[in-house]
Amino acid sequence: MELVSWSMVAILMAVGIGVGFISGLMGIAGGVILVPALLKIENVLGVAPDMAVKVAFGTSLLTGFFTSLSGTWQHHREKNVCWRDALSLSFAGTVGALCGSTLSAYLTAAVLKPLFGVAVLAVAVILVFRSDSRETARSERHPVGGILLAGTMIGILSALVGIGGGVMLVPFLTLVLGYQPRRAVGTSGAVIPLIALFGAAGYVVHGWGLEGLMPYSVGYVNLFFVLCVSATSMLVAPLGAKIGTRVHGKWLNRLFAMLLIFVALKMFGF
Repeated sequence: MELVSWSMVAILMAVGIGVGFISGLMGIAGGVILVPALLKIENVLGVAPDMAVKVAFGTSLLTGFFTSLSGTWQHHREKNVCWRDALSLSFAGTVGALCGSTLSAYLTAAVLKPLFGVAVLAVAVILVFRSDSRETARSERHPVGGILLAGTMIGILSALVGIGGGVMLVPFLTLVLGYQPRRAVGTSGAVIPLIALFGAAGYVVHGWGLEGLMPYSVGYVNLFFVLCVSATSMLVAPLGAKIGTRVHGKWLNRLFAMLLIFVALKMFGF
């Protein structure tokens, strides 16, 4: 399979549809779909495993930046974003994202792939728990210190495993801060762009000038992959956000949790 071919473009754009829909629907960056897809593609292309996983993470983050911007605009129009908390989480998350991408540069695929699986599996368990919990409507005024600490930790883990942060942000906002689901999804989507952008920047810096990178790569970020996936993900994300605003219940959480469990098992080699 060639890197630049019509078949590759079609595959990546099809992946982008799924990434965009899930991103807008659940307030995530879509990395839970994109990372495994890119790893599969890179494996077929013969990319070395250690490099492939870092390229998948870095590329996923930059794609998440564009996709989340598109979905966030729709959530903003639906008045589902608490910008006060979103800005605080974004500020702290950028610092954490730079740290996470730096740490990832020194780890191998043997560590990063299971780590990704553990992170995704943990979120699946949280989502199952959340689907059985009652929705709350507590105040959205929260201690700034706690918000900044949480944002930093989420930023670190997000960049470390290339998932943009939404799969951790949404459970944090609902279970810890008491957000209504729609508000949590919208606010999470507004936090992701800066975390994803700074995380991707870290992968660019630490992969700059390395030998063995695929064509159209800037560090550990492949611009060809980003362009093809973003072309459809940015178009579909607003649709996912619109549907998520109207249809967001227990069944949706459970279906998404099942998807995460499947992805986690694939990362563990099953």
